Amino acid sequence: MDPNLFPYTTYKFNNEELLSHLPENVLAIINARRKKLAFKAGEFIFEEGNLPEGIYRVKKGKVKKLTTTNFGTQHIFYLCKEREYLGYHALLSEELYADAAMALVDCELEFIPKEDFLAAIEVSHELSQRLLRSLSHEFGVFINATKLLAKHTVRERAALNLLILESKFKEEGVEETAINMSRDDLASMVGTAKESLVRMLKDFKEEQLITTHRRNIFIKNHQGLLKISNSVAHQK
Repeated sequence: MDPNLFPYTTYKFNNEELLSHLPENVLAIINARRKKLAFKAGEFIFEEGNLPEGIYRVKKGKVKKLTTTNFGTQHIFYLCKEREYLGYHALLSEELYADAAMALVDCELEFIPKEDFLAAIEVSHELSQRLLRSLSHEFGVFINATKLLAKHTVRERAALNLLILESKFKEEGVEETAINMSRDDLASMVGTAKESLVRMLKDFKEEQLITTHRRNIFIKNHQGLLKISNSVAHQK
């Protein structure tokens, strides 16, 4: 799908280069105690209400960012893919985590301790500026996610989330992208009951917009989903 037809950046953090190409003295601070961590699917990386201990970067796998509702259900509001950073919002605000992060599949992450990350910020104006730009952009992403729930129908949200997720699961050199996500998790992202989500996917299959194999979803008609999603890009 032509990326110009769909506003991916309005739903994507774009923080993959946050710590790239910094001065050597800054990188030395960041890398001093940087380590790799492994998480199994369904395992928490950090939990809502806990004190932040550092920041994370996804090396392999996918990580879902979520909050727990008053009814004890989970709402997934973002999916981190490879090379994305997470966990620095609460650290910078000196607050407890307002959300949680959980491995969607088996994951490998890099961890940078809080003290080292803050020390790097102290000596690097460039890193401070990058964080300011990143946080400002991510605020817009959160606003767009809120508007998605408030202004779009379940059908529109389902179509839009499939387009977003395809960009997250896309692998270089692989022609057809498999969206490998449980129906419970997908329903949580769309903001609807699992039963409603399953019916919506059945409708999309009958309309020849998607195909499925077990839990994998394959998009067959991007323009059709784009039209249903009622996205800004389609309206222009």
